[in-house]
Amino acid sequence: MLPPKPERPDLSERPSGSWLSIALVAGFGLLMAAVISILTMGYFLWIFLLAFAIFAIIALQYLVWGYWFERIYRSNLPPDDEPPPGA
Repeated sequence: MLPPKPERPDLSERPSGSWLSIALVAGFGLLMAAVISILTMGYFLWIFLLAFAIFAIIALQYLVWGYWFERIYRSNLPPDDEPPPGA
């Protein structure tokens, strides 16, 4: 025999959405309408090239700064066989 199911919550007292959620949905809708209207005008290539250029610059920054910071961070570490200073 199965255990009894819990009581269902009363959904009639559920709080309604705030003005912020409505504003966010409306803003997102306007943004998507602008993007779709730009893309339907035939600017596919330029939008994709701009996005590729931005992501390429971000990837280059990750590679260069990551390599540079790793070299700086690891250059001051003592060798593993020496005890830390003050020990």
